[in-house]
Amino acid sequence: MNILFSSNEKGKIIKLTPKTIFEKLRWFFESKYYPFVLFLAGLISHTFSVEIFGIVAVLLSTAIALFVCDNFKFLITPVIISPLMFSEKSVATGKYYDTPYVTAIICGVIVLAVLIVAHYIIYKKLFDIKGFIKSKLLWGMVALACAVFLNGFLSINEYHISNFTYSLVFNLGIIGIFFIFATNLKKDKNLIKYIIYIFYLMSILITLELFIGFTNQIEIVNGEIVKESVKLGWGMWNNIGGYLAFLLPIHFYYAASSKKYGWVFYITGLISYVAIVLTQSRSSLLAGSITLVIAMLITCFKGNNKKFCRIITIILGSIGVLGAIIIVYKKWASLDDYLIAFFNDNGRFEMYEHGIFNYLANPVFGGGFSSSYATDFKFNVFLPYRYHNTFIQMMATCGSVGIMAYLFHRYQTVKLFLSSKRLSTAFVALAIGTMLFASMFDNHLFNIYPTFAYTIFLLGIEKSIEEK
Repeated sequence: MNILFSSNEKGKIIKLTPKTIFEKLRWFFESKYYPFVLFLAGLISHTFSVEIFGIVAVLLSTAIALFVCDNFKFLITPVIISPLMFSEKSVATGKYYDTPYVTAIICGVIVLAVLIVAHYIIYKKLFDIKGFIKSKLLWGMVALACAVFLNGFLSINEYHISNFTYSLVFNLGIIGIFFIFATNLKKDKNLIKYIIYIFYLMSILITLELFIGFTNQIEIVNGEIVKESVKLGWGMWNNIGGYLAFLLPIHFYYAASSKKYGWVFYITGLISYVAIVLTQSRSSLLAGSITLVIAMLITCFKGNNKKFCRIITIILGSIGVLGAIIIVYKKWASLDDYLIAFFNDNGRFEMYEHGIFNYLANPVFGGGFSSSYATDFKFNVFLPYRYHNTFIQMMATCGSVGIMAYLFHRYQTVKLFLSSKRLSTAFVALAIGTMLFASMFDNHLFNIYPTFAYTIFLLGIEKSIEEK
């Protein structure tokens, strides 16, 4: 589509009018070009530590989109891509705390707030409450949000204000993001494909950032990666590996569904798995390995490239088995050491023990996110201590109320997935399943940002299901 000129019914080229400019801007922000532009902005910002460039690109584009778009489909990309713009160099030096950055963000937020009001005036609506109330996920989301808000209520532990502040921010990623997009996204059978595309770009962006990191900051000593140096500014090894594992199924969705370039996406999926290995994150590697096998098997029986996927999967499976046999044979003497190191609980059993103790002492609403045990660790100035296991976390901090709310939410999500028979739904379910499995050994669901991606994926599935 030519964005400089427009055609009339007879095909004659004419200059753009304000109306056609408006229409073409709307088309751009709702097309796949806008996510790709922000993907490039994110890569440049992170690679060269020029976050101010990324911040301006996001705020400016969001401001224009609020004026020309009648729904919030465009907003998915800034929400997903923006946090990945911050580099380790800037975070380590505290650069993004400098006045220009803070000023830019504050001014940007004020402008966006004004434009949201303008958006309401122009389109005569801001939140379509029906889209929220009729959601199949509503009551599970509400129950989970309420249980998190009530963490530590009536606890024998001293109540800390951080119980409330953390639950407030956590719920921004659950009920907040859910409300914003549930009320501002139109039902569209192709919406989930659009969201999958954005997450594919996210996976590629993280992979490129990691590979670039190995050229300038991540350390390799005596042929081994220094795990503690695997940082990208916005996250460390477990965060990076967790996201890559979570997004791994997206590559294989394209490998199965693409009619011409399935082999390309199969390769990018394998490259993404290599990136997971390079993060040195054990929980991500475990989750990613299981997911890789499942995703490869799905491509063998579903989609447009079954024959190719069967051949390449058999070849890679054979190479993997042969490689494992060789490694076991050559490293047999030290195999026990490798296994012990890989499955070392790294203090997790102690965390679980204290988590269960907190639950037994506070069985109804839990001991709170900032219980007496947790605050002894002084883990983070904002994020409370997490127990590296979703169920233990909910038990310890939100009690029986939290566990029941979480299980009810899980029931609604499973029911949602079973209501759709599309190939995209199968791979999205696998992606979310990967996050949940990895969260049995880590903190992903309680790190705030992953809940944004989690909630948007769920809404994408729901909004893409056609009415019967």
